[in-house]
Amino acid sequence: MADFEVSRVNDPAPEQQAARDYWGSLNNFRTYAKPQPWSAFMADRILSFEPESVFEFGCNAGKNLAAIRDRNSSVFASGIDVNATAVAHGQQSGLRLAAGDERLLRVFPGLTFDITFTVSVIDHVATPGEILTDLARITRRKILLLEPWLGEEGKVERNVNIATGEMIDTTPYSYSWDYYRLASENLPKWRIEDEPYQLQSNLGRFYRLYTLTR
Repeated sequence: MADFEVSRVNDPAPEQQAARDYWGSLNNFRTYAKPQPWSAFMADRILSFEPESVFEFGCNAGKNLAAIRDRNSSVFASGIDVNATAVAHGQQSGLRLAAGDERLLRVFPGLTFDITFTVSVIDHVATPGEILTDLARITRRKILLLEPWLGEEGKVERNVNIATGEMIDTTPYSYSWDYYRLASENLPKWRIEDEPYQLQSNLGRFYRLYTLTR
């Protein structure tokens, strides 16, 4: 038996709007605000490139940006998220956050940020190619994506619960995308490389850090 079940996404437009509505309505931002090992990992990796400006797409309450700020407060670190309640929570701690979805990316001038990044965000959108294109437009140097790849593209419907070994329904609007294909089709002049980085979750062993360089 496979560890997961993936279905084809035939019409991404309604899927994308439904995903926006779902992730924007969740009220568990306090859980997402807790420090996590991957926040430190991403902060250290991003700061190793010595950026002056960093932008996170899908920042929720901003714990990843907080890790960057705590290590180097001189870096201009900002982000957007579809969940306005989570954004408001992060703003209370002085983080530069704004509420908005991928359509807000088109408001930024080109080449605004040295580095842009995501952590388990592209795996919750049905139109990943469009988002990568928008991120590339506003990025001067590198895009970092900490995202899962299950070896099969599509919507992840069910997966194995690693604690019980049973098949369970996957979190709604979860997807598996081939980032090499997406980069080839949408960012053909960018160089892409990847490395494993496991998260503590049912699909955590499938996560990889993709680094795209202009």
